[in-house]
Amino acid sequence: MTHTFTAKVGSDKYPIIIGVDISKELSAFLKTYPQNSVFIICDSYFKNLDCSYSKKLNFIKNFKHIYIEGGIESKSISSYKNVLKLLVENKIARDGLIVALGGGVTGDLAAFIASTFQRGIDLIHIPTTTTAMIDSSVGGKTGLNHLDQVNLIGSYYNPKAIFMDLEFITTLNKRDYYSGICEAIKMSITSDSEMFYRFFKISKNLINKEYKFLEEIIYWSVITKLKHVSDDAHEKSVRLILNYGHTFGQALESYYGLHQDILRHGEAIALGITAAAKLSTLIYKTNQTNDLYLKTKELLQAYSLPTDFQTLSTNNIPPISNLVENLINDKKRISRGNRFIICESPGEANIKLIEDNDLLYKSFNCLYS
Repeated sequence: MTHTFTAKVGSDKYPIIIGVDISKELSAFLKTYPQNSVFIICDSYFKNLDCSYSKKLNFIKNFKHIYIEGGIESKSISSYKNVLKLLVENKIARDGLIVALGGGVTGDLAAFIASTFQRGIDLIHIPTTTTAMIDSSVGGKTGLNHLDQVNLIGSYYNPKAIFMDLEFITTLNKRDYYSGICEAIKMSITSDSEMFYRFFKISKNLINKEYKFLEEIIYWSVITKLKHVSDDAHEKSVRLILNYGHTFGQALESYYGLHQDILRHGEAIALGITAAAKLSTLIYKTNQTNDLYLKTKELLQAYSLPTDFQTLSTNNIPPISNLVENLINDKKRISRGNRFIICESPGEANIKLIEDNDLLYKSFNCLYS
């Protein structure tokens, strides 16, 4: 069961391979590079992994590599400098290859390194989480966190290929698994009403991690994201639709200081989606928008995703004023205000410039009930 197709982002084209066992395809690709010029940046989770497919990871030992912690703290300038030092010490050539093996943190860090080392070196992604497969490995965004802000430093840089092995998903714990599903739910709300309602229908299949349905939603998510990014590689217009819930969610992440034990990225986006749905009701004031708000909460809850602060395992509840202040300081804000994505109904998204802080207070307020 292997699905291969071509991604187009800006002027770049590259293959994406999705399947249950794609080691042969990966091996064939790696052989196109000199062995001594391949450098693997790997999540330390896989260093001593003992599971049914761990033997597939033996290829790591054939190349120069480093294991890094997969936590958000690794997306830092210090991690960046450490890896650069190793690339120089190991004499990785400009015509070499960096391999990102891990979740979104590993992928973002490795991609930023690849985009800047010797002004650009080839990169491939081997995403191992639902978040990385559905979202972060696709579209060319890279990033480091700095000054407690998410992706304050970053670039746009596309890989030469992406290899998505669905078996990796079986290693994920419940929170990390559902956090990735949230990214797909987000895109269904803004882009595909049929898929939005399908998520209700196949919830048990996805909860059980059935490969057939995992491949379906990952393929659908990648194709949907590519539709948004293919002609807007640097996020000037239509790609902004992918930010539904993200501006609210990143305000929460900034408050919690990137501590993912309290709030996973996908959980922050789930709360952000809830606030964005509420903002939509405040702007459109229609029955169908209110119905979308209620359906959104129902769907997120079906996948064990939070829709208010009461469902978080913390007593540290942020004051609304702090969250609104974080919005004002958001790196995507333009001089006249914040650009938000709002939806009148599933599949009907629009970009709205919000200058009225009172609307932001009211939107966040739904998370406290």
